[in-house]
Amino acid sequence: MTGGRDQPELGTAPNCHSMNARKVLILNQTFEPLQVCTARRAVLLVFNGKAERIEDSGQIIRSPSTTFALPSVIRLHHYVRIPVTPTISFNKKNILKRDSYTCQYCGRNGGERMTIDHIIPKSLGGRTIWENVVSACRACNLKKGNKSLSETGMRLPHKPIRPRSASVLGILAHASLQHERWRKYLPPDGEDHASLRP
Repeated sequence: MTGGRDQPELGTAPNCHSMNARKVLILNQTFEPLQVCTARRAVLLVFNGKAERIEDSGQIIRSPSTTFALPSVIRLHHYVRIPVTPTISFNKKNILKRDSYTCQYCGRNGGERMTIDHIIPKSLGGRTIWENVVSACRACNLKKGNKSLSETGMRLPHKPIRPRSASVLGILAHASLQHERWRKYLPPDGEDHASLRP
């Protein structure tokens, strides 16, 4: 940030959607992923000294005397205790959130119209559990049918896992749009948040 302390014009970032539509990943003081907020809120948190920019989006906003890089990831200056949450419900809605509403076979983002698919089909003994169910577009679901992955030559980008908390599930729902910038801060397959601390 340069110039004076004039508040940036929050609705004038060039070539981007509304500041309320663009999402920013908030990290705890310990670099654990905490939640997702709007770009408007993220800019205010940074401008008011409550957070720092960690990753920028490549967009710029301006006020009469300030140039401000629009963040993609910010880190809070204070620690927020994450409450223990109950077990996440296993249902289609949460599977789609975990997989960022993206087909795990072809990468197409289909929103809530996506289907779910058993990696190991039920007819071959596959179970209906987090680790064996992924989101899939209709075309890929039909292509795979009741076959195993090896039979179809289809591949998964990563091993599906059970979300560890509601906050992580909420972050994953937005991750596909910011995947490259957010990926290093999200839990790798099977790892705990603590392993992400630098």
